[in-house]
Amino acid sequence: METFIRGDFLEAKKWMEEHYNPFILNYLIFIVFFLLFLGLFNDLLFSTFAFSLFILLLSFINRYKYMFLGENLYPWDILLYQQMFNLFPELIKEVDQQKLILASITFVVIMAALIFIKKKITFAVFRLDLLKRLVLIVLSVGLIISFFAFRSTPLKHLFQTLQITHINWNQDSNYRINGFMLSFVLNTESTIVFPPQGYGKANILQTVGDLEERLPQEKPANQLEQKPNIIFIMNESFWDPTQLQSVTFSKDPMPTVRQNQIGWLLSPQFGGGTANIEFEALTGFSVSFLPTGSIAYQQFIGRPTPSLATVLTKQGYEATAIHPYYDWFWNRKNVYKHIGFHKFVSLDDFEKNKAEYRGPYIADLEVTKEIIKTTEATEKPDFIYAVTMQNHGPYEKGRYGNVRVNIESSQLSEEARGSLETFTQGVYDADQALAELMEYYEKSEEPTIIVFYGDHLPFLGADYLTYKEAGFVDGEWSLDEYRKMRTTPLVVWNNFSEDIPSLPETISPSFLAPYVLDLAGIEKPLYYRFLEEFSHQMPGFTTSVKSDGSGELHKSTPENVKPLEDTYLRLQYDLLFGKQYSMDALFEGMKLE
Repeated sequence: METFIRGDFLEAKKWMEEHYNPFILNYLIFIVFFLLFLGLFNDLLFSTFAFSLFILLLSFINRYKYMFLGENLYPWDILLYQQMFNLFPELIKEVDQQKLILASITFVVIMAALIFIKKKITFAVFRLDLLKRLVLIVLSVGLIISFFAFRSTPLKHLFQTLQITHINWNQDSNYRINGFMLSFVLNTESTIVFPPQGYGKANILQTVGDLEERLPQEKPANQLEQKPNIIFIMNESFWDPTQLQSVTFSKDPMPTVRQNQIGWLLSPQFGGGTANIEFEALTGFSVSFLPTGSIAYQQFIGRPTPSLATVLTKQGYEATAIHPYYDWFWNRKNVYKHIGFHKFVSLDDFEKNKAEYRGPYIADLEVTKEIIKTTEATEKPDFIYAVTMQNHGPYEKGRYGNVRVNIESSQLSEEARGSLETFTQGVYDADQALAELMEYYEKSEEPTIIVFYGDHLPFLGADYLTYKEAGFVDGEWSLDEYRKMRTTPLVVWNNFSEDIPSLPETISPSFLAPYVLDLAGIEKPLYYRFLEEFSHQMPGFTTSVKSDGSGELHKSTPENVKPLEDTYLRLQYDLLFGKQYSMDALFEGMKLE
């Protein structure tokens, strides 16, 4: 298993020798699982086969998840089975077909061999009576539960004795040092988010009181007679491919964005996990305070939760979410209700209107049309959060037929060049769709703000193939390379003022809302005044890399920012998981339904 995941037997052997205790624990965990299979099936050979298939399946899922998204398999991924099944036909295109065929043939051969052996060899007939099977099942299940709840079991003492460390702040190191199965088990303790030390009503109210004293409400400098429409467009995988300096492009694929770009968005994700960027932008919360690899929409939003949608609704806005894909994907159908949207326009609505596809997904231009139609249909000011789908990967060569932007590079393989060309055409289409949207509102009498950005960089081949071949990243990443692999272009545009808020050059999605509210001339609730204060000190805030107010990069939060970080953590826990003691003060008495 470790050989397959690491891609090299010698690497797996080296791990076993250098990290002997974790290796033994991985082995013991698997023995317990095998005993469960044996108790359930009561057949030695079949249990061996089923158990081996179980290991193989876990290995394949982990390896290919890491290849596609740069993340290992985590316990909470079990909740994402719908998404995996839905995307499987597209992802399978990226898997080496020869290896897939070889694995299938091997599977058939092993099955045939097992049937033959079972008929010919008497020791293969292994049977336990019912009582012994029940004892085996109960024992193995009890041990497995102990693995997954080791905080309160004798296993915790065992792990400490063997000097096993759960490196939850760096999952790459966690899986590399502790091995797959032990790391998976260790991560189960992170499926529950525990309250910060000292959390309670008195503590939270004291924190809020300090904020009220330090951050008094101020009248917006930019008062408007009519509240503007506020339109967020989170464009799927939008990124500037001309950042690859070893590649030549026949023309600029994103002239509209380049002309209007005011900075960079520092995404908490690479290649996937779109819902987490959306979660940060809409709630002002940070996924840095959540278990690594978790999806907040899927795991943590199950009740009314404050968001930019609820804040603007209180100001008289009509809140609409738009996404031309399945409404169940990332649990959006339920989450949008919890965070205050009045309406969700999803794939079913686009297909009813016979929307145009570009490749396998609804075209970005159709999202532009839906945004315009939404604002035309309402008398109120509109808040729209639109998530596009056209440029979702994988980026198979020839997806669009003829492309408008050709690329040249002596460094890229045919595979990398093909995927990059397809992705670049998607960028070109997204830019054209944005240009059409701006052109419409340039002529509109309704004041309108447009915020446009990419959710994350695209997955361009397994193991960062295109980025490595182009020389964009190489080997062990530096902080600057982490920054490059997490930043997407950010546009903030309006049709009523030449003044644009002075945003930090690089900013996390969590901190966009305060600047947009300033531009809209809307008073900021206390929570957003706090986010603004935090962003002055640490505008880029992710697990992988952080950037401070002067643009300096950090792996960990600097000491002078830690008090603000502690406040941020406590407020987020209270609002997302806790008793919401701070709700009235942070959102000025706003009631959630």
